[in-house]
Amino acid sequence: MRLLPRIAVALAMTLAASQSFAATFPDRTIRVIVAFGPGGVSDLVARIVADGMSARLHQPVIVENHAGAQGLIGMRDLVGAKPDGYTILAGGFGGQILAPLLKPDFPFDIKTAVTPIAQISEFSNVLVVNNQLPVNTLQELIAYAKARPGQLNFASEGVGTSSHLAAEFFMEKTGVKMVHVPYKGSPPALNDIRGGVVQLTFANLPASVGLIKSGMIKPIVVTGAQRSEVLPNVPTAVESGLPGFTVSSWNGVYGPAGLPKDIRDKLSDTIMATLKDPAVQERMRKINIEPVGKGADEFTPFTYAELARWKEVIDKAGIKIAK
Repeated sequence: MRLLPRIAVALAMTLAASQSFAATFPDRTIRVIVAFGPGGVSDLVARIVADGMSARLHQPVIVENHAGAQGLIGMRDLVGAKPDGYTILAGGFGGQILAPLLKPDFPFDIKTAVTPIAQISEFSNVLVVNNQLPVNTLQELIAYAKARPGQLNFASEGVGTSSHLAAEFFMEKTGVKMVHVPYKGSPPALNDIRGGVVQLTFANLPASVGLIKSGMIKPIVVTGAQRSEVLPNVPTAVESGLPGFTVSSWNGVYGPAGLPKDIRDKLSDTIMATLKDPAVQERMRKINIEPVGKGADEFTPFTYAELARWKEVIDKAGIKIAK
């Protein structure tokens, strides 16, 4: 009979300790891991958000680049970290959605290995074509390609990238047949679009907006749910008669598995407050990234829905990255 009161006391002490920890968190530096090198989208966005978090939490929030093994080194460092909120990771669509789905030997189950904390940004792809291609709308492009099955080449930034998967999704939705020409990154792919070596690509908007505005390549549609603020005259694919066709790359923040809910929520709330700051929004938009705030309760099911959605596209297209 004395066991139950002892259990109740133990539970109460555990709850009190957790609440006390949350009340004092953070009391030292928070590390934000970026699993890639400096200068990429994940790195730039992480540094903007880290500055805002530091100002609100009154503790240093520093970004550390743990590059290597196509993002796996950073993931391992996160997964192996103590779940106390002092080690988090700024990742997103490429590292936490595409990599697990494309690599047969990916060592983690995203649903159990990490704790989604918040989405922080988003940028769409933009379908661009060589200026000499005789199409100006999405429906014209679809008709042109269907009349020439297998004759159009589409560039990508590499096998399994968002530009590749957007094109595979496009072919699935429209019945168009095109040939994939993978490149090593955006610059060579976009350069060959300009030169007419390949006819089109679903480029990442930040990488292509300069060429679009200078008239060197022709935009057809953006692939986000809304028009881009930096290309307001370019319609979305949905507006152009392709319902359900939305593709956006995004960035988010994750913690290790087992991160206490109160710590997760404090980090999430801090990130959301940061993203509402007009100065933070301006810094992101200067690099053609849209600040998008989804708190933990919204971001968690969003992550799982993205995994399910892109698994279907990848499986239908039969795409895998070799070990």
